[in-house]
Amino acid sequence: MNDTDKKDNPDPLRQMSSVVSHEIRNPLAIISNSIYFIKTKLAAGGAALDPKVAKHIGIIEGEVKHSNDVIEEMLAFTRPRELNLAPVALSSVLRDLEASYAVPENVKLKTVSAPADPVVSADMEALCYAVRRVLDNAVQAMPGGGAVTLACALDGRLASLTVTDGGPGFAGGDGEKAFEPFFTTKPRGIGLGLTIARKYLELHGGSAKAGNAPGGGARVVLSLPLSK
Repeated sequence: MNDTDKKDNPDPLRQMSSVVSHEIRNPLAIISNSIYFIKTKLAAGGAALDPKVAKHIGIIEGEVKHSNDVIEEMLAFTRPRELNLAPVALSSVLRDLEASYAVPENVKLKTVSAPADPVVSADMEALCYAVRRVLDNAVQAMPGGGAVTLACALDGRLASLTVTDGGPGFAGGDGEKAFEPFFTTKPRGIGLGLTIARKYLELHGGSAKAGNAPGGGARVVLSLPLSK
């Protein structure tokens, strides 16, 4: 198929994702604005919100966020991504995630830097997005809480970011199935997080692999070639 055919026959999945995104994001934005208005009005007199009302407002806000996250994953999966490459020290990726990743109260995130700070040619935004999806997967594997380790390492001409959790690990020790689109063992989610992480790493000329850690739990390794 040549470029003209591709323009005349766009990917149906990409088309569907764009339409769904538009048609669902607008109502979600309206819901968010309405909730903000309600909270402002209820707090206008200075009185504390009724606990039950506050609880249900929190539920609505949480479901709106979850819906927006699903839409974002669908778009990241279906849309082509153009990278803005620049030298990136992996220690800066660790610092960014330590500062910005929303770690649940029952989870402890530990970061381990490499003594020789590896530098890769990467799109910082895309790389951090990929690692966040892996972290999401690790956190969701431990509903009762636990520890997640994000480590940076250097091996020859490759640098890696490894995420290890304390969950049950992959059945049979084989994590390859987890990269298949829409595969999930969790009650919520659409199973695209690790798929997108691998997609973004491969765009960088890298790779993503998964398996069980020697001490238990799952381990996902994101590898990138060093910057020349």
